[in-house]
Amino acid sequence: MTSRSLLRPARAIAALAATATLALGVVACSDDDSDSASTSGAAASDASGSSGSSDSSDDKGTWPREVDSVVVTDGKAGKETEKVEISAKPEKIVSTSVTLTGSLLAVDAPVVASGGAKAGATSDDKGFFTQWADKADQKGVKALWQLEPDLQKVAAEDPDLIIVSAKGADAATAQIAELKKIGAPVVVLDYSDKTWSDITTELGEATGHEKDAEKAITSYKDRVAEVKDKIEKPEQPVNVVLPAQDGSGVNYMTAESAQGRIVEDLGWDLNVPGDGVARTDGSYAGRTDVRQVTNENADKGLVGRTVLGVNADGKEPVIDKLKANPLLASTYAVENNRVFDLDPSAFRVDYFSALEILDKIEEYFSK
Repeated sequence: MTSRSLLRPARAIAALAATATLALGVVACSDDDSDSASTSGAAASDASGSSGSSDSSDDKGTWPREVDSVVVTDGKAGKETEKVEISAKPEKIVSTSVTLTGSLLAVDAPVVASGGAKAGATSDDKGFFTQWADKADQKGVKALWQLEPDLQKVAAEDPDLIIVSAKGADAATAQIAELKKIGAPVVVLDYSDKTWSDITTELGEATGHEKDAEKAITSYKDRVAEVKDKIEKPEQPVNVVLPAQDGSGVNYMTAESAQGRIVEDLGWDLNVPGDGVARTDGSYAGRTDVRQVTNENADKGLVGRTVLGVNADGKEPVIDKLKANPLLASTYAVENNRVFDLDPSAFRVDYFSALEILDKIEEYFSK
């Protein structure tokens, strides 16, 4: 682990002029990021109880502080981290990652602008995810782009902290050198191997909103307890599935996924296909959060007596997608209508969508 310090320099016209020459960066795109409900109670307002203030946290903390950031080499994120120094509590944060923006909003951090996804089932016309788009609008968060980073727009916001994703379609690691030239600390986080609560905690530390992060996590736990008390436990075990868009099989969420952890937090028995059933090659090889089952082994994978299906495109019900495979049509969950759709927001889980998943589960299994 290496250590370096990125101190925020004075914002000079010359610096912005230099940044204006930067080329437009482009990251990998996918429609609505979906290839790979109204909220109640705790979800009705942000966890800190803020009415929209840009800095409601009473955290003071010690500044400057150092936080961990993923090391990026030649535009690619690695596994190592380095220390990045943040000289003072941020007041103007730009997030290049639409996935991380939700967690920034959950801790009431002063995010002023954000990159977006493509408009679609999981996002509004600005590219903001539906589970928190209203909150972003309420706080005046500016939409900068849809999956194609414009570094001039980042510089124009004169940020004192820039947040970057290490992985995913909203990653901006290819532009990391140029982003650093803007003069603000750049913190790179990998959300692909962490829970939403882990990311929330990290962003709380980086922004000086540790207490707001704790409140968000506590709010979620309280809501889990509330839902457990209000529902009948469904038939066990439970599969959490995402049908492949090309019809090649079904993806199963494991306990390492955000969706799978919610199921286990509720005290349910999450079933995941084993090595003899799930494929070990292909694009998901080595991943611990998702396991793929091809159509040939479809009936061996879908053994849950209750199935939660992530309807990522918001179109055809998941049960109909499963019925398209004759082997799945005769499985217990499909034959007995035990497949329950989760909204498209369940594809990317943060504090807000976790609560939406819980709301949906309460709706389905209420006593």
